[in-house]
Amino acid sequence: MKKLVSLVLALILCLSLVSFAHAEDDMNEHVVLTMYCIGDEGSIHAQEHLDLLNKLLTEKINAEIQPIMVSWGDYRTKLPMIWASGEAYDLTYTANWAGYFTEGAKGAFMDITDLIPKYAPETWKLMNERGVVDALKIDGKIFMVCNFIPDWTTFFYMYREDLREKYNCPEIVDDETLEVYLQALKDNEPGMQPFGNNGAEAMAFQTFLNEMDWSRPVDHSNGFLVYDLKNPAAGVFNVTATPEYAAFVQKMRSYYEKGFVSKSIMAQTDSSATLFKAGKVGTALRNFSNANGDSTSVLTEHPDWKVGFYSSDYKSGLVESIAPANNGVAVGAYSKHPERALKFVELMYTDEEVYSVLMNGIEGVTFEWDPETRTKWIPEGADPTELSLKNMGMQFGYDKFALGSLNDNPVMIEWKAKFSECTVLPALGGFSIKQDDISGELAAIKTVQDEYKVPLDKGAVDPATSLEQLQQRLEAAGLQTVIDAVNSQIAEYLAQ
Repeated sequence: MKKLVSLVLALILCLSLVSFAHAEDDMNEHVVLTMYCIGDEGSIHAQEHLDLLNKLLTEKINAEIQPIMVSWGDYRTKLPMIWASGEAYDLTYTANWAGYFTEGAKGAFMDITDLIPKYAPETWKLMNERGVVDALKIDGKIFMVCNFIPDWTTFFYMYREDLREKYNCPEIVDDETLEVYLQALKDNEPGMQPFGNNGAEAMAFQTFLNEMDWSRPVDHSNGFLVYDLKNPAAGVFNVTATPEYAAFVQKMRSYYEKGFVSKSIMAQTDSSATLFKAGKVGTALRNFSNANGDSTSVLTEHPDWKVGFYSSDYKSGLVESIAPANNGVAVGAYSKHPERALKFVELMYTDEEVYSVLMNGIEGVTFEWDPETRTKWIPEGADPTELSLKNMGMQFGYDKFALGSLNDNPVMIEWKAKFSECTVLPALGGFSIKQDDISGELAAIKTVQDEYKVPLDKGAVDPATSLEQLQQRLEAAGLQTVIDAVNSQIAEYLAQ
């Protein structure tokens, strides 16, 4: 009887495995893969573009993509709700700044550690060659395939080169020459704010961190806990307790007092980039990708302007690469088609035709290109405002297939070459705080950040008194408890 029962169980197991394997590999079934993306619905060619992409995908993997767009204004709240809902979607945009680590730890995405090598082997090989695997892990498992386009955390000062020349200011190469330019705008351009900033942007603070070769805060984009990129094993420290931070907030206070920023900066909500394009500010901080794109759009709208760029980060000799998890795609935790979803991801990194259609659009309609120079441009006579597509490409990106633009700023091309020679991948790019035991302290620290640190960063309060108040509030909120807990977690992370 025991032998019979064992034989029957073995037979059932074999049959179930055969059935499962058949279901996994059954390419005869046409599959519609739902994919959540951040961005707008696109313009007049968006549906035509999607139809072309799905025609290709049907031919190659018998599948099509159904993108579901989540607006930039809603993604912070809507995506985590979708991920936690139990919905059987197939793919989603995710990133370290959009909840990958925090939500992933709660079970938002499917564990694809064993699925990637099987269903996306070339992508898996690429991930290992680029050294990004460990930085994508959550509790030792992989839940994301990252974007492979080089980018950096650094910000550029984007300024009006035509106005610098007009007022005979020196070339902008440091804080001193930048301030000469800002003062010239203050003296001669009454309708223009010299330095772009508002109550929400953290770019000036993060630029200061770049200059010091310190990481972005691990607690919040505008937070307190940073580490030395050259010595991550030393753990995080309270950046606001350093003399360097004291010098930074004193500089921002001088900008405020000299009228380089608005006296109502804490209430200002319009982005610096928007105001720069409208001619209302003379300087805006932009990351590498945006700086290149903004210069093109600005000069299209204002052909009589000149745009200049200055990097205060480069002179340190070390430029921080974005963390691998900065842009990527995850498989839904309840997806019914994870294998086909990963086969689609594999196409993005192995099939240049599919990549080009998804990323660039319809040749001859939304773009033209030159295969020799690998540059693209807007077709002659096309209206640029009508060429936007559904933003399905942010989670993907491969430098081997990517096209440059005929309109790329040559200065930014030079900066890209410079940065490539001194790039460091953040050692804790895959680290995220486990909040269970310190959630109360983290919430209290966030309150202190909003009430005391942000006004200091903007120059809206006097650091002579406010900096000491900040430290007192942080102590009362339990910052040291958080630092000790986070450094213990970092030691564990680095020991893995």
